[in-house]
Amino acid sequence: MRKKFAGNLLLLIFANVLVKPFWIFGIDRVVQNRAAPGEYGTYFALMNFSFLFGILLDFGLNNFNNRAIARHPSRLASYFPNLMVVKVSLSLLYFAVAFLSAMLTGYSALQIRMLMALALNQVLLSYILYLRSNLTALHLFRIDSFISILDRLLAIIFCASLLYLPAFASRHFDINYFIFSQTAALGITAVVAFIFLRGRQRFDYDLWRWRYVRSILMKSAPFALLGLLMTIYYRIDAIMLERMYSALENDIYAKSYRLLDAVNQFGYLFGVPLLPLFANMIRKREDIQELLRFSAILMFVFATTVAILCGFYADEIMGLLYTGSDPYVASIFRLLMISFIPISSVYIFGTLLTAQGTMSILNMIAVGGIIVNVALNLALIPPYGALGTTVATLATQVVVAVLHIWVVTTLFKVKWQWGLLVRIIAFVVVGVAVSWACLYIPTGWMMRITLNGLLLAALVLVLQLVPLRLVSLLKGEAGE
Repeated sequence: MRKKFAGNLLLLIFANVLVKPFWIFGIDRVVQNRAAPGEYGTYFALMNFSFLFGILLDFGLNNFNNRAIARHPSRLASYFPNLMVVKVSLSLLYFAVAFLSAMLTGYSALQIRMLMALALNQVLLSYILYLRSNLTALHLFRIDSFISILDRLLAIIFCASLLYLPAFASRHFDINYFIFSQTAALGITAVVAFIFLRGRQRFDYDLWRWRYVRSILMKSAPFALLGLLMTIYYRIDAIMLERMYSALENDIYAKSYRLLDAVNQFGYLFGVPLLPLFANMIRKREDIQELLRFSAILMFVFATTVAILCGFYADEIMGLLYTGSDPYVASIFRLLMISFIPISSVYIFGTLLTAQGTMSILNMIAVGGIIVNVALNLALIPPYGALGTTVATLATQVVVAVLHIWVVTTLFKVKWQWGLLVRIIAFVVVGVAVSWACLYIPTGWMMRITLNGLLLAALVLVLQLVPLRLVSLLKGEAGE
C-alpha cells in the first residue's frame, strides 16, 4: 500500500506542478495586479462567500461515494445516475440560498451578479469533483490526474488570451472576464470527465428510486455536516475581513492567501489517493500504521520546508510577485505560511478518520475550529485588520490539527517512535539555523533560497526522515 500511495502521489504531483503554479502566479496574480484597486478584494470575498454554501452542492456525497465505491466498486452503476439527479436538485437549492443570503448580507446588485457567476463555477466544480471521486475510487489515477489539471489548463489558455491581447493590455482588467473564462474551462472539463467515466462503466438508468436515494442521503449527511463546518472555519475569515474592515485590506490578505492556497493544492493531493487506500485497508483489517507514518512524515517535511523558506524570504517573494508590496504584506504572508504546517497534517489524519467513518468526532473538531476562528476574528479584525485575521487563522489551524492527531493516536493506538520524534524536532531546529545562516551568503536572494532548499533536502536525508529507497517506491505503480 505504501508503494501504491507513493506512485499515485508522484503522478498527481507531477501533473499538477506543471499547470497549477502557472495558473496561480502567471494568471491569478497578474489579474490582481491589473485589476482596479479593491476589485480583487471584492472578488476574493465573494468567492469565499460562494464556498460557504458549497455543501449544498455536495451534501457529503463525494467523500461518502469515494469511500463506498472503493469498498464495493460494483455499486457505481446504480449510485451514479441517482446521485446525479440529486446533485441537480441540490444545485437549484444552492443558487436560491446563495442569492437570498447575499441580499440579507447587504451586497449590492453588482456584487450579487458577480456572486451568481461564481456560484455557477462552484456548481460545475462540484460535478467535476464528484466525477473524480468515482475515478479515484476505481483506482483510475492516471485519468484522474489528467482531469485534475484540465480545467486550469483551459482557463490559462482563455485568460492569457484576454490578459495579453493588445486591446486589453493597456487598461485595468475586468474581473468578470476572469470569472467567465473559468466558467468555460470548468464546463468543458466536466463533460470530458463524464465521457471518461462513461467509457468504463455501464449505468443503471432506473432513476429516482426515492427509498434508495434517501438511504444514500442519510448515510452522506454526516459528511455533509463536516463539509459545511470545515468550509466555515476555512472561508469565513475573508468574508468577515471585507465586511468588518475593507475590500482593500482583503486585497492584501488575498495576496498572501494565494500562495497558501497554492501549496495547499499539494497537501490536498496527498489526501486524494490516501482515502481509498485507507478505506480499503480498514475494510480488510490491515495495519494502517506504516502507511500513516510514511504519509505523515512526507507531508510534515514538505510543509515545514515550505514554511521555513517562505518565512525567511517573505519580503523578497512578496516584492517579486506584487507591485507595492511592503513589510506589512510580508509579515502577513510569513504568518499565513506557518499555518500550512498544521493545515497539512489534517490532510493525513483527517483523511484517515474519514476513511474510518468517525464523522461525529470530525464534526465536533470542526465546531471547535469555528468557535475559535470566529471569536478570534471578532476580537482581532477591528484593531488589526488583515494581520488579525492571519493570527486567527494560524491559531485555529493549530487547535484543529492537534485535535486530529490526538484522536488518531488514541483511536488507532499509534506508536510514535521517540527516535523519530527527536529527528523531527532536530529537522525543525537545524533547518531554521541553516536558513538563518544562508541569509549571510553574499549572493542574490534567489541563489540563496535555492541553496537553502537544497540544504534542507539534504538534512531530510541525513536525519533519515525520508528513506533513500523512496525512489524505488515511486517506480512502476502510478497506474495501479
